[in-house]
Amino acid sequence: MATEDVPEELRLVESFANSLDVDADTDDLESPERFGRWLADHGFPQVEPTADELAFAIGVRSALREELMAHHGHVEPGDVRFRLDGFAERIPMRAAFGAGPATFVPVGAGVAAMLGEVLAAMVIAEREGSWHRLKICREDTCQWVFFDRSKNQSKTWCSMRVCGNRNKTRSYRSRQRSEEA
Repeated sequence: MATEDVPEELRLVESFANSLDVDADTDDLESPERFGRWLADHGFPQVEPTADELAFAIGVRSALREELMAHHGHVEPGDVRFRLDGFAERIPMRAAFGAGPATFVPVGAGVAAMLGEVLAAMVIAEREGSWHRLKICREDTCQWVFFDRSKNQSKTWCSMRVCGNRNKTRSYRSRQRSEEA
């Protein structure tokens, strides 16, 4: 799907959330080795995640994906924000005021650094007003994370051509069956 549509500051968040590909039935966090390759591909080389770090990352990703489902406005975030709080309190962060705008940076290295960057990007995007535009495709067979650039922020599918078409075709066929019965 189109990662180019995602603002640079949210690309790691989007990629981390999409490390679970429902449509292809693949998971980049299925083992510490595979997660290590994903980390290397995303700018965190030579990290060998432990089983505990992998479990922690899976928990963060799960909470992140639940949070993104709530961005459609039809799902209540419920306890997911409290779950995110629980994960965030375990990742040391600090403010940084170097060249450029003030930001948050992770204190740790490896998995903690990557998760810190994800959480920092989430906080900054929420403060800047772009966070609610990052969503999960509502097509159950897809669930791909995408950035909603539509003017009214009402996109529900990652792609109208693929997932939107699937959904509309299903609805049409259902109506046809109802009319025949």
